[in-house]
Amino acid sequence: MHYNIKGTDVSITPELRAYVEAKLELADKFLAGDSTVHVDVELQFLGGERGKKNRAEFTATAGGETYRAEERGDTMHEAIDLAASEFTRVVRRNKKRALVLVRRSGAIIKDMLRGLRDRF
Repeated sequence: MHYNIKGTDVSITPELRAYVEAKLELADKFLAGDSTVHVDVELQFLGGERGKKNRAEFTATAGGETYRAEERGDTMHEAIDLAASEFTRVVRRNKKRALVLVRRSGAIIKDMLRGLRDRF
């Protein structure tokens, strides 16, 4: 998996980079089969706004699909935690959906073959 970490009004320290990499490992197990995976991580400090001032956005492209998660938090670590959790949830949901589709297709083909076998 290739990734790019970008900071807007935030300096990307080695500690912050290691934290993001650790969070990306959670989603990596669902994207491990694809060598074309590219993840863009954008961390941003929103100084002029009210409320939660830190934003983390994860965007990945893999196999023609785009996965995206964006969250805000009071601290940068909180925003990264929330966004990584949502990102993992989105990737897992899509992988499960694809697996269910394959299984259903296999069951339909199997039923058709059984029907042909019974005819002859």
